[in-house]
Amino acid sequence: MLNEKFVNTWVLLRELPELIDAEKGKDVSLVATKLQQHYSDSVDIFALTSEAEMLMHQPEKALPYRHRTQPYLTLLQRSVEAFDGKYLSELEAKPISLGKKLKEVLHIFRASGTDAPDYTLAEVDTTSFKSGGILHIEIQVGGGEAAGTFALFDGDEEFATNESPDEALTAEWDVPPGGTGKIFHRFKRGQRFKLGATSLDSEKGRTNAFIARILVVQEGEEV
Repeated sequence: MLNEKFVNTWVLLRELPELIDAEKGKDVSLVATKLQQHYSDSVDIFALTSEAEMLMHQPEKALPYRHRTQPYLTLLQRSVEAFDGKYLSELEAKPISLGKKLKEVLHIFRASGTDAPDYTLAEVDTTSFKSGGILHIEIQVGGGEAAGTFALFDGDEEFATNESPDEALTAEWDVPPGGTGKIFHRFKRGQRFKLGATSLDSEKGRTNAFIARILVVQEGEEV
């Protein structure tokens, strides 16, 4: 995807002032200016349009330290969807008013201290939405020790207790204590899902609480 959908390059922070001076052209200067404006950490990941509109900015250190491939792929996928106008930006801005509330989950999750996640599972039943829709999950993590990773799985398939978030339909990775996360998933027909909450912290036994508000916007509704 990186090779097919993006022009992949990298630049050192110390080189940005020279590039901004436009010696290499106005387009390069515009991109370099945007990178300098949004720079926040030693290694940042950016996706921009050809007009230098910022699609995605992710500090590299915020990616999970053990499971990095799927979160990085998710960033690329969301950037492509945003560029194509398919990332539901209006839905993100006012999700509650557009969705039919299915349920609210209040529970805890914990860190296993190993590569095998210790999931807290919640059933999500969308079978009443025969023609499909957009599943939207808003997550609030409590003020405890552990950061939370939340993964959405196909509920009609057998679930293994050591299932990796890499195998999920979609996931929100490493939401920090006190932080919020969102999961969007478009489904074509009503079905069952499983929402798994866990922590990928290396220290076994760390716990935290979370609230997940689960909504569906039916296919065909204005978003």
